Amino acid sequence: MSHPLTGLRGSRIWSRLSDLRFLHRNRARRRFLAGFIGKDDLVFDIGANVGHYTLMARSLGAVVVAVEPQAELAAQLRRRFGESPGVRVLQCAVGSSAGTATLRKTSGLSEAASLRSDAGELSRFAGGDAFSLSESVEVVTLEQLIAAQGRPDFCKIDVEGHEGAVLEGLGTAIAAVSLEFNREYREDTVRCLALLSALGPYRFNYALGEDSRLAEPAWLDAEQVGAAIWDRPDPLLWGDIYARIESHPGPTARAARSGAPARP
Repeated sequence: MSHPLTGLRGSRIWSRLSDLRFLHRNRARRRFLAGFIGKDDLVFDIGANVGHYTLMARSLGAVVVAVEPQAELAAQLRRRFGESPGVRVLQCAVGSSAGTATLRKTSGLSEAASLRSDAGELSRFAGGDAFSLSESVEVVTLEQLIAAQGRPDFCKIDVEGHEGAVLEGLGTAIAAVSLEFNREYREDTVRCLALLSALGPYRFNYALGEDSRLAEPAWLDAEQVGAAIWDRPDPLLWGDIYARIESHPGPTARAARSGAPARP
């Protein structure tokens, strides 16, 4: 006898149930993000991939601009969030200048795609036929996104070593930013910290891997957070750096007044 839910597979109801299960499994991560994202905030998800981050931000009551250059994934995002008025899906990449660029991809690992020409040599996923695929993509700048979509309260950037180029296209500070760091792209992370520090009085912290907690008890300046991260011996070190303008509410205060109901 077939399971009573079998007939729902692939339906909108099934998709919503899957999203609710994801939010439940990742409730610690959602609580952590509530320290940075609140109800009615505008969030940019740069490198949205299949939309898990977009889903969590939307569940906190935010309006999300999900930016994803890969055509197949952008189509998936539209299907996943097509009925949500709080999600805008844009099929493009973000960089230092507008135009077109080559996105290098590896089969079966969409999250490793990168605009870096040296991804095939530096990435931890390099080897074999990795990054043998490519896709021509449109590129816009963060300032162009802001002009078209509004100034975000929070901007998440996860673009596999291309984060520095994204920030080079930003001319004015954003209240709070997160960006991925990887050991193999250390020089890009150093550039990101310098670019943000030049834009405003940012303080920094970080989370290792997929940890749902900040690694340091206090927020640090760019030099201090860089030293704290790179002094760690892990050869495959990775995680996310969080940057906020000093006047921006910290995670504790933000989480205390958060409580928006889940609404994928």
